[in-house]
Amino acid sequence: MIKKKLNAKTQRNKDAKARGHLWALRLCLSAPLRYVFAFFLLTGCVPARTPPLLNFTPGPPAVITGETFSNSAFSVRYPTGWRVVTGAADAPPSVVFVAPDEESTITLQVEPPGEPERDPLFRLETRLLSRDGLRLYAIARVPVQEWAAFQPTFERLLASVRPGS
Repeated sequence: MIKKKLNAKTQRNKDAKARGHLWALRLCLSAPLRYVFAFFLLTGCVPARTPPLLNFTPGPPAVITGETFSNSAFSVRYPTGWRVVTGAADAPPSVVFVAPDEESTITLQVEPPGEPERDPLFRLETRLLSRDGLRLYAIARVPVQEWAAFQPTFERLLASVRPGS
């Protein structure tokens, strides 16, 4: 009988240790879950606000085909093979045409240009176009040695500018 009691007592001790280990394991696993639950509970308290930049998205509509670019302010024919980079959604209408050489660019914008970056290897040509109430600034940036070959392309592009509808 005594032997049975000792065995039962020993068994209870083993069960208690096992329960203690399980309790510790449950505590360790449930603590992170508590934090996750608290995180989701508290995120519901933060007021949802749209970031300022997203208030401007989408930007003004632009239509780009293989030969023309049009936005709300102007339309223009650009050279075949050139890349078209539209202006930022929160900025006034503008576009940059990038030549296949990835160095020469023509920028058209309705706002006056800021102070240009001076680089002795590039020629900058800035023009103000006024047509039917449209005031448009055109800025060409071309390697100096390429200007003679580039100028006719620049003049054709400027001649194709029309006010937007």
